[in-house]
Amino acid sequence: MIMEKEVFERLLVEFNENNVRANNLRDFILKNEEFAELDNLNKDLLIAQLKAMEAYLSVLSIRIGLNAPQNVD
Repeated sequence: MIMEKEVFERLLVEFNENNVRANNLRDFILKNEEFAELDNLNKDLLIAQLKAMEAYLSVLSIRIGLNAPQNVD
């Protein structure tokens, strides 16, 4: 089944928006002094959130690859 162009484009937007969010969270965890001041539970939860976001991005990436429009010349 071929994905409609509008659906595929929304998939790309979803990937890009979530990729920015994941990168921002990764930067917060690795570079922001405020992260170091959090209690261990919140640190663990933010790390778990980042892992979940990365897993979601991986699924989106696979879906994008599987449904990318094919140029037939």
